[in-house]
Amino acid sequence: MVGLLIGVAVGALLMALFAPQQPAATQQQTTTTQQACPTSVDAVKKRGKLVVGTSADWPPYEYVENGKVVGIDIEIARRIAERLGVSLEVRDMKFSALIEAVKRGDVDIVIADMSITPDRESQVLFSIPYQADSSVVIARRGSQIKSVEDLKGRAVGVQVGTVQEDWAEKTLGNYSKIVRYDKVYPYMVEALRKGDLDAIVVGGVVGKAIVSKFPEFEPVYSLGVRYSAVAMPLCAYDLKIEVDAVIYDMLQTGEMERLISSWIEKWLYS
Repeated sequence: MVGLLIGVAVGALLMALFAPQQPAATQQQTTTTQQACPTSVDAVKKRGKLVVGTSADWPPYEYVENGKVVGIDIEIARRIAERLGVSLEVRDMKFSALIEAVKRGDVDIVIADMSITPDRESQVLFSIPYQADSSVVIARRGSQIKSVEDLKGRAVGVQVGTVQEDWAEKTLGNYSKIVRYDKVYPYMVEALRKGDLDAIVVGGVVGKAIVSKFPEFEPVYSLGVRYSAVAMPLCAYDLKIEVDAVIYDMLQTGEMERLISSWIEKWLYS
C-alpha cells in the first residue's frame, strides 16, 4: 500500500531530464560572483554547519516528533550536510517566510517539499527536482464533493504561500471561501475533522498519508504534476552543484524511494 503513496514513480524521468550539470553561462557567473555570495560551499564549511529552513507541519516531509523536526526532507538535508562534511541546523518557520529567509541569508537552503514555480525561480536558485507529485483536494467521506464545481460556496483550507493557495485563489476565489493556515498539521486537518472546513488542498503524497491516517477523509480531486526541489540564494551556484549531486545519487540508487516509503510508514503508525 505504501508504494502507492510514493511520489517518486517518475524518478528515472527526473534523472533523464534534470541530471546535474552546470551550463557554461553559470560557470562564468560562478567565477565572477561566487566571492560576493554570502551562501557558498566555502562559507558553509568554514562555519561548520549547514543551516536549513523548513516548515514542520507537512508530514511526512517535515514534522515535530519528541521536540525535534524530522521527516523526509530533513533526511535529505542531512545527506547534503554529510557530503559537505558539516553538521546540520534546522530552523522551523512559517512556509510563507521561507523564500525571504533564504534570500536574506538567514538560512543556506530551504527544503520543505517546495514546488518549482516561475515566480519562485525569479527569487531563488532551485536544485534538480527530487520528486514529482501532484496536489489533491481532500474532503470528509460522504460529503458529495467530487469535482471542483462541487466546491462552490464551500470553505476550503490551504496553507499560506503554497502552490495550493495559488491554485485555490485562481480557481475558487470567486465562489468559494478560502481559509488560509500557517500550519497544515494539525490545525488545518483538525478544522476539516470538526467540519469547520469542507475540503483542504495539499500535496499528493501528504494528502494520501493524511487519508491513510484519518480514514474519515477521502481524496476527491487531483491536480496537475508539480516538481519539488531545494531552494538556495540565486548566487549559490557552487552549493547547487553539491546539492544536485546528492539528489541525483539518491534518485539513481533508489535511496530516495526507500527514504520516502520508510518515513510514510513511520508517520502513519506513529
